[in-house]
Amino acid sequence: MISAMRTTIAVELSGEHSFEAFLDELVHALGRSGLTVEPRAGGRVMQGATQVGTVVRWETTGVSLEWQSADWAPDDDRTELEIRQERGGIRVEHRGFGEQFWDPGEIVGWFADEVAAPLLLVSAPARYGDWLTDRGARRPFGIRARRDYKDPTHHRPSFGAVLSALNLQSDDVLLELGAGGGAFIEQALRSGCRAVGLDHSQEMVRAASELNEQAIDEGRLEVVLGDAHDLPFGDETFTAVAAMQVFFFFADAHRVLAECRRVLKPSGRLAVFTVSAEAKGTPAAPEPMASRGHFHTDEELVEMAREAGFRLASVEHPALEPHARAAGLPDDVVALFSDTSSIDQLLLARR
Repeated sequence: MISAMRTTIAVELSGEHSFEAFLDELVHALGRSGLTVEPRAGGRVMQGATQVGTVVRWETTGVSLEWQSADWAPDDDRTELEIRQERGGIRVEHRGFGEQFWDPGEIVGWFADEVAAPLLLVSAPARYGDWLTDRGARRPFGIRARRDYKDPTHHRPSFGAVLSALNLQSDDVLLELGAGGGAFIEQALRSGCRAVGLDHSQEMVRAASELNEQAIDEGRLEVVLGDAHDLPFGDETFTAVAAMQVFFFFADAHRVLAECRRVLKPSGRLAVFTVSAEAKGTPAAPEPMASRGHFHTDEELVEMAREAGFRLASVEHPALEPHARAAGLPDDVVALFSDTSSIDQLLLARR
């Protein structure tokens, strides 16, 4: 048996990047992988409907979990995993681990396969770039995403352009694709319309629901987990569909547009804000995100909309500076939108 396995990782822990923040990130990361941890002493560790462990200690300086005996070896002792903050890093220690190995030497194979290899893979440039893109934009998650997407300052100018184009009224029913933290819908609901926000990130669904709790309670808003390529709504449900900064990431934009047309009522309108290839390397499409997105020319956007069945389609290049000022952004931020019309694209279509 291996009496203890210890791993120390040196990370910078200060301010908002504290050990407490690390624990928050860890709980959410485990949840995305199907392992639910109740962050309190005595809390359960659940895998689906099965309890696989218990939280022995949960403090801002360290936590301890006790794993249940393996289901194939119920007579074995339980093992304890401890994660604690130490000077210069975070230490992970698993005590009592390894009794079930048929050959104690297999610890080398397990460590190479299950610990070292995944670390190498996730730190390789391609995988690291995917992680950065997902965390920041493609599938936002983590503390910063949950906070920033509730008030995405640099997206508000495009919000203004889309809302101006849609001209929502109190009898409208709006669908937003990629609702993020719910900031656009919060702004759109001021028109008196009803709305549904759809996102494929569970954390963003939760954030949008928190931001718009009152509208949900009033029955004016529903926030749904789902895929824009296969919208979970009936035909002719909405009068308007909007998408900002997400069209760029759709694997099959043609299918998404066809789904938008399907769920729109007759004469329903679509507004999609995206950016052209000229945006690569700018704040609108920085790397590594730019290399993982899909850019389209104006002509391609119009053609896709018409192929999806929209009877009218056009692309505009709105001036965003007025919308940035209307949003009350600081002058230095407003300046970023003073000359972006050459890269900004607003696809407008009508069923």
